[in-house]
Amino acid sequence: MKVLIVTPSYFPIIGGSETLVRTLSTRLNELGIQTDVMAFNMDKKWKPFWSERIENCGNFKIIKIPALNPFPFFSVSPLYYPLRINVLPRLDFKRKFEDYDLIHFLGEADLSLPFFSRSVRKPKIMHVLSAMTLRDQFQFRHATMGKFLVKIFPTFANLLLVFSPEDQQALLDLGVPSDKIVIWQYSVDTDIYRPDETKKQDNLILFVGRLDKVKGLHVLLKSLRFLNLKAQVVVIGPPAESEYFGQIKRMISRVNKEGVHSVKYLGAMDQCDLIEWYQRATVLARPDLVGPSGEGISTLEALACGTPVVGVENHVVRDRINGRIVPPNNPPKFAESLREILTQNELSRKYGKEGRRIIEEEYNLKAALQKLVRIYSRVLSSLGESQGS
Repeated sequence: MKVLIVTPSYFPIIGGSETLVRTLSTRLNELGIQTDVMAFNMDKKWKPFWSERIENCGNFKIIKIPALNPFPFFSVSPLYYPLRINVLPRLDFKRKFEDYDLIHFLGEADLSLPFFSRSVRKPKIMHVLSAMTLRDQFQFRHATMGKFLVKIFPTFANLLLVFSPEDQQALLDLGVPSDKIVIWQYSVDTDIYRPDETKKQDNLILFVGRLDKVKGLHVLLKSLRFLNLKAQVVVIGPPAESEYFGQIKRMISRVNKEGVHSVKYLGAMDQCDLIEWYQRATVLARPDLVGPSGEGISTLEALACGTPVVGVENHVVRDRINGRIVPPNNPPKFAESLREILTQNELSRKYGKEGRRIIEEEYNLKAALQKLVRIYSRVLSSLGESQGS
């Protein structure tokens, strides 16, 4: 079996989806499933090069395909809201598919690759990372060209993977047939992400994620006004929309000038460096604006490192078991839960140990990979039977 994972962006661009692609491609190859990666040739998000580059990464290769941004002076492409297209690939990218048995699209930040691959007669899976956000955008734009995309979206792949029942429902709302949707939950490599109590620091609040408004970093920063103890906040993740990023920088500057708390923004960070911050942190903050949210890669990684989480309702944080659940967009309540963990060391250790146990038992990468390989085999066999009949 030869698999090609197709995703909009890859390293040196750093984010949750890029890390997930690298983990899957590395581990699938270790299992004997030859797996390569295809992404746009770009070093910065939506600023591609009109040239091809192939990189070798251990036992797999990364095919970086040519693309162009037809609207380079726009902060958001005019094609994004109606079609979720940011850049346009050179269409000969589809020839690369001939060398593979199965195409695995991962991510929907840009849909141009699955859109322009509709005519390719290959078994295809699409991994939808934020189905609820996608549904809300499509439905909001339903009266425009988004109506066209809603109609053809189910044709992008033979099977669509989601991470939660809420994501499954979001795709059903978009008209995807139920027999085309499979829940495949996030997982984490517990051999790499593990606790180290010697590195743990007091009153260190960690935020990890792309600086999109929906991630709610501004809620965390507002909550510091209600936190009557001195805390250090470390923010790790790439910036997104420029106006929101400007707002965040102003808020960080204001907090630091007040002198009660300190906030450091470290930008995007590679996996090997990020692990140490999970181990250092007293608590991970997930102040998402919507709930229930999916598991979230940062949530799983923090819990695997024995760090409790404060965030909105999701499928892995269990209130007063391995962290605290708070209402969305509620800075006072967020501060209250942070204070509880920051001031009670024994409680914090208890949450951290239970979080690690839950990850080991329920979100184990080895079991998740075995399920993914079974999904691949199911798609290949079912299509083989239908084509043979």
